[in-house]
Amino acid sequence: MRRTLLAAALLAAGPVQGGENPGITGAPILQVPMSARAMGMGGAFTAVGTDASALYYNPGAMSRLNAQEFAFSMVSAPSDSAFDRTMENIAYAGPTPFTGISGNGYTSAGADLLFSQNGTIEYNQLNVDGSAGQSQRMSAGDDFVASFGYSERVGSTPVDFRDSSYGVNHFLGLGGKYIHSSLAGGYSASAVAADIGYLAHSAEAGLSAGVAVANLGSRMRFISEADPLPLTGRLGLAWQFGTPSVHNFIAAADGEYRFYDRQALAQIGLEYFWQKSYGMRMGYQFLRDAPGLTIGFGLRWRGRVVFDYAWGMAGSLSDTQRFTVSYRFGGVSATARGRQRQPARDVSPLEERLRIDEESTPTIELPPQRPRQPRERSQGVPGWIY
Repeated sequence: MRRTLLAAALLAAGPVQGGENPGITGAPILQVPMSARAMGMGGAFTAVGTDASALYYNPGAMSRLNAQEFAFSMVSAPSDSAFDRTMENIAYAGPTPFTGISGNGYTSAGADLLFSQNGTIEYNQLNVDGSAGQSQRMSAGDDFVASFGYSERVGSTPVDFRDSSYGVNHFLGLGGKYIHSSLAGGYSASAVAADIGYLAHSAEAGLSAGVAVANLGSRMRFISEADPLPLTGRLGLAWQFGTPSVHNFIAAADGEYRFYDRQALAQIGLEYFWQKSYGMRMGYQFLRDAPGLTIGFGLRWRGRVVFDYAWGMAGSLSDTQRFTVSYRFGGVSATARGRQRQPARDVSPLEERLRIDEESTPTIELPPQRPRQPRERSQGVPGWIY
């Protein structure tokens, strides 16, 4: 009975299974992107990251946010999917008022909560004689991931090219996450992991390049053996061009490598926004078992409320619909974002001695003086003559 239950649970959980086997990783939920905007662009978002989903793709890209943002995302799987699961995601990211550890400004912080219900499975109990016994449905388990991250500008580099000069900002971000998964039958496991991301961005050229490594952490242990987390490396390029007030384009390309799966992936994506309100997206995912097209659109209302939708046709975990609703507030100007810490001025020994003497000298309070009475003018001469 227990073996039958465990086999059913592992079958329902897919790759989340015990065993030190090559290519087997725990917590596959970490490989499911939630953002509808990013998915509409095929997942090519490592060098873009200008919304709350940057914490997932590249923590360093959070420094490009110029406003606070709350986002709620939902993944709706098709009814005939073998993974009859629902996933919800609540994310926050935005700038902070601090100049940062390096003192170069552009600091940002973010947090993310991911919930997944893996549906139900049918459990059939066999009698001793091999005949069918009791049958019931039970939960196939669930997943919970809590993430947080921080990023800041660590430096800037001027670049002269022909007759033009460009400034390149360097951003670095770190993230941490806690993962908890459960399977049917009461089995559960937890793990912790870290992410690191770097982004180079030139506003004058509209170019960005990003590198990120995700899921550096402990293993998931359900029974006696443990599986590693899906360690993933990402490399991305993005180019933003057009007239932002009317036409705005973003073209992006990503390469991705899953170390334990020994699998290299690639994706490209396009985004077009008209008058900052109406957007269309398209992407394509390569080198997968089922490569395919992704499409999506976005609507912005007064620059604060954003609705994004995406649909993908590649793979069992990607052949789904994604919805994201975001709210932006508290915009911060580029001048305030780039404020740097003022360097401490060296004080000479003489200046320090004068300051100490001034602070140690007692203050003498003089007694209050009576106000001086004004002298009366001659009554025979009008005052306005003088």
